[in-house]
Amino acid sequence: MQNQYLGMTPLIKRLTRPLLAIGLFAGITAGVTGCAVFEPEYGECPPVYAAEGAEEKYIYGTSLGQIIKVRFNGIAGQCVPREGYTDMRLYINLLLRRDMTTGSNIERTDIHITAAIVDADDNVVSRVVFADDASFQSGMEISQPQWKQRLDVPYGHKVVLALGRVAE
Repeated sequence: MQNQYLGMTPLIKRLTRPLLAIGLFAGITAGVTGCAVFEPEYGECPPVYAAEGAEEKYIYGTSLGQIIKVRFNGIAGQCVPREGYTDMRLYINLLLRRDMTTGSNIERTDIHITAAIVDADDNVVSRVVFADDASFQSGMEISQPQWKQRLDVPYGHKVVLALGRVAE
């Protein structure tokens, strides 16, 4: 009888070693993956407004010189509260429409958006200008670029957006 058990021991060792290795690997993987899926705690965003009279603008294209009407077409935020400020991801959707009476070839344009951080007394604390380009493909009358920008907004402040650059 003893020889049968001794004969089984190498077989059991051969079977349990891979299972033990798989178990250790699964445990380590679960621990690492669990840490990698960290999501910050999102909170309420500061108010975001479009400056009156600056929510729409006409600009010239850089390729053909066409007149392009630009306006805000939706603004959303995703915010994480930090110590003394809010870490804000600002999602800005624009609507561009060009005058195609002068042609329908590819057109490009530069777009600037000013974000002013305003305190509770309506004083501008800081300004940031976002710049990017947009384009129209051949035959395309409307373009809808989407931007994602990051802002640090102190508690109790709001964000006011305007199309264009602020005159210094």
